[in-house]
Amino acid sequence: HTTFVSFSMAKNALCTVLFALLGPGSRELGLTEIMGGGISSLAALTVVLASPWWGRRVDRWGRRPVFLIAMFGLGITTLLFALTLQAGLFGLWTGVTAFVLLALARMTYGFAITGAQPAAAAWMADNTSAEDRTGGMALIGAAYGLGAILGPTLAWLMSGLPLGCPSDLIAALALIAGVFAWITLPETVPAEAASAPRLSPTDPRLRGTLLIVVTAFIVVASIQQSVAFYVQDTAGLDAAGTAAGVGQAMAVLALLMFLTQGAIATLRPNPGLLITLGAAIGGSGCLLLALWPTHYGILIAHALFGLGFGSIIPGLQGRSSLAVGPEEQGATGGLVAAGMAAGYAIGPVFGTSLYTVFPMLPYVVGAALMTGVVVATLPALLLRRDS
Repeated sequence: HTTFVSFSMAKNALCTVLFALLGPGSRELGLTEIMGGGISSLAALTVVLASPWWGRRVDRWGRRPVFLIAMFGLGITTLLFALTLQAGLFGLWTGVTAFVLLALARMTYGFAITGAQPAAAAWMADNTSAEDRTGGMALIGAAYGLGAILGPTLAWLMSGLPLGCPSDLIAALALIAGVFAWITLPETVPAEAASAPRLSPTDPRLRGTLLIVVTAFIVVASIQQSVAFYVQDTAGLDAAGTAAGVGQAMAVLALLMFLTQGAIATLRPNPGLLITLGAAIGGSGCLLLALWPTHYGILIAHALFGLGFGSIIPGLQGRSSLAVGPEEQGATGGLVAAGMAAGYAIGPVFGTSLYTVFPMLPYVVGAALMTGVVVATLPALLLRRDS
């Protein structure tokens, strides 16, 4: 568990740092809002394409080797991205050249780290009973939340330094965590997993859950990518002030996600209840962000995002894991990771495109999508047909 906490902390710290820094950094490099969103979308598209492949490798090669590849890949590719960003800020490239190089660096990162989530989910499934499965998935999420607290905190505290400095630090942490994983991580892959049939995203056991995964992460990514512009434009801040303000909001989000998933990890919750309740709370956060675009409104909205998405994510992971057998856990984790990444591929460009039409539109649409999830899942929950 400690090994997965170490990786998850480093990975999500990096992700949240990049969302806080990429908005103002892209403007300093002469990129448009949509180009900034496109960098994240291309990285996420790489994860979409690679996740099913890595998921099958988890079942065939084992949990440990795939996880170690992701761990060391995180450190190396994070350093690559940080150096590319810093070189652009020093004036070596701007505009389209900066966009292409940053996108390639992020796509390399996306491929390198993609095996981590299916490996972690499969390992947790190997080591939990059906009753404890959703709580176990929440424990992984709490570890990600721990990293998400570190990331925006670094962005906030280091906002006076060059924008790439937090990424350099996180790259070093990831490499240290990789050495720790090499020493401590055991193998748990079931013997029958190597001969498991290929799992399709249209499998009736998974397709409804995967559709909700994509929807939820479109909302998450559109908010995270556009909120830096929203904060900067509504408050009239410079790049450093924006990074600090967004860092505070994301720190609140991460703290609430961490506390929510930590609480879920100690219980045996119904995954369907978590999905419905989380979508309702997350949708209310979207609506609040649209209606109250002040410093306190943005912080409270991010607190609601933390509560909502801290509930819906382990609910989705738990429901998908319980729907399949032990020999399909890696493949299932890969499909869930692909669904999350699909949301991140669509969400940044989706959110920034809506933002250029009307600044509050990404959050109004996000509230509508989350309402749709509630409407779709509530009847089954009331009828006790949800797994």
